[in-house]
Amino acid sequence: MTAIGGAATVRRMWNFSAGPAAMPLEVLERLRGDLVDLDATGVGILEHSHRGPTFERVLEESMRSCRTLGGIPEEYEILMLPGGATLQFSQLALNLLPDGATADYPDTDVWSAKAIIEARAAVRANIAVIFEGKRFHYDHVPTLGEMTPTAGAAYLHYCSNNTVHGTRYSTPPRAAPGVPLVCDASSEIFGRPIDWRAHGLVYAAAQKNFGVAAMTLVVIRRDLLERTVRPLHTMASYAQHAKAGSRLNTPPTFAMHAAGLMFKWMIKEGGVEEFARRNAAKAQLLYSVIDSSGGFYTGLSQRPCRSDINVSFRLRTNELDSRFAAEAAREGLDALAGHKDAGGIRASMYNAMPLDGARALQEFMREFMRING
Repeated sequence: MTAIGGAATVRRMWNFSAGPAAMPLEVLERLRGDLVDLDATGVGILEHSHRGPTFERVLEESMRSCRTLGGIPEEYEILMLPGGATLQFSQLALNLLPDGATADYPDTDVWSAKAIIEARAAVRANIAVIFEGKRFHYDHVPTLGEMTPTAGAAYLHYCSNNTVHGTRYSTPPRAAPGVPLVCDASSEIFGRPIDWRAHGLVYAAAQKNFGVAAMTLVVIRRDLLERTVRPLHTMASYAQHAKAGSRLNTPPTFAMHAAGLMFKWMIKEGGVEEFARRNAAKAQLLYSVIDSSGGFYTGLSQRPCRSDINVSFRLRTNELDSRFAAEAAREGLDALAGHKDAGGIRASMYNAMPLDGARALQEFMREFMRING
């Protein structure tokens, strides 16, 4: 728990929420000021026209900082779109999956399962589930021998880091030759390097690693923008959003500004490689306790594919799970109850979670085990 001075001292929890998630205090304080007066214009960010010169500059800086932070090649278009990543489950299929064609989907957790459902509802095409992770309680992502990609598929969609059960791909899955990879990177975007040129499209919701809810980043190879697989309503079309510079209508201006501040903060802190190092260190603090607990704590994922971002585990009984989360909250460690589909405990530690937060949780885990073990 941290304290902030001022007219009144505010005690802030260590926030382990899966999203909306923790943000750096310096970014929050900047946003607080910008709500009232953005860049000494006398007008706050919520009031500025999305067509005016002040917001033009905000958006240009956000896009430029995003490209710099991620090392995103110039042949990829950056879009900041309204709505969460769930909207991409259908928008992706509408844009890239022709009627009667096939797209590959390894099912590795709750969100990939929802992506399958939404894609099936959106288009008249074959959604090929090439790995059924539910059979294994979602405890791992597929190895090379566990799935067979479809030759000639429109794309292969995967979720690189699975927030509920705490698994991740150490390297991207292999699609059939010539088939674009599409990645839902919502929980680890800018938290470890991405091989952009191995992907046709990468998307990520903002509220975990780079800002606030109601906006999603889409990074798409420009040749895929030229695909026309069906007539689309304007707001559903990636190409139309790109043509309009992510401003087909009044966009989520506050979220775009918050993202720009987050990108600049991550660049200042050392960039993607530095956050990959930090995230691995945070996760290891917790896994070291789990692995040495003699079964008091049990991880939900197999060790070779454990997430550095979402550490999911359970205790010996449901009652202990509930007591752990409640007592942790009283100690300033918030939002540790596991997802309803998995139960147990989940510590989500995105880029803005400092190492001290993970250390505080590690100490609590040891003390809770000492008392209750």
